[in-house]
Amino acid sequence: MLSRWATLKLKLQMRFLTVFFSLITLNSFGQDLSKNFQITSDSDTAFWAKYYSPIIEKLKFINPNSDTNFFRISSSKYFLELSQNSNKIVFYVHEIWQSKQTGDTYIKSFDLTSEQIMKIKLLVDSLEINKIPSDKYINGWSKGLDGITYIFENKKDSTYSFKNYWTPSSQSNLKEAQGILNFTNQLDNIIEYSTKRKLFEREIPFYGWTYNGSSMAAIRVISNTKEYRRYKRMKKRELKTKD
Repeated sequence: MLSRWATLKLKLQMRFLTVFFSLITLNSFGQDLSKNFQITSDSDTAFWAKYYSPIIEKLKFINPNSDTNFFRISSSKYFLELSQNSNKIVFYVHEIWQSKQTGDTYIKSFDLTSEQIMKIKLLVDSLEINKIPSDKYINGWSKGLDGITYIFENKKDSTYSFKNYWTPSSQSNLKEAQGILNFTNQLDNIIEYSTKRKLFEREIPFYGWTYNGSSMAAIRVISNTKEYRRYKRMKKRELKTKD
């Protein structure tokens, strides 16, 4: 079970941490994304491309500079990648301990079935998702601090697109936003997102965590058990070593 009070208490702290770690990522892991391919004119790599580069590497996803074609979606909900090599959905959280990120993560991958893969590809084509430009090129698309940002990548031969969309549900008057929202809602059903997320959260070994890119943190409701006291001592030793 999750404590609503603890979640709300950490919201502002996590918003700060998200921005802070994003800036570190930009400075430490920036790279030239246009090395082996042509970036489409409707892409936007100004911020999120550099932010996600080390995450993509950590999760062992396909690097755009490789020769492999792929379609990928990244968000605070999950990561999904379709390619000739692997087709999977990945969940990824950072540990929170004493209101801070410890640097530890928990990752779990689910392989997609051939039926799910076919349905996703048909959905991408039928809704013409790859024709929708990044939100900065869409008149009237607003931005904010809260909400969710979806990143869509598509690599085909020597052409690569990297597009981001901030909270499509908040852009009710835009047809492009409705297209993205329709796509993500149907995609969640195809991949059985709710079921997989519950399975993932049952296995998270932390007492507190946050999803990548999210300003919210989740804390388990606990009692002063022997297991918890042992875990607390272990984290104290780990953090002391890291300091």
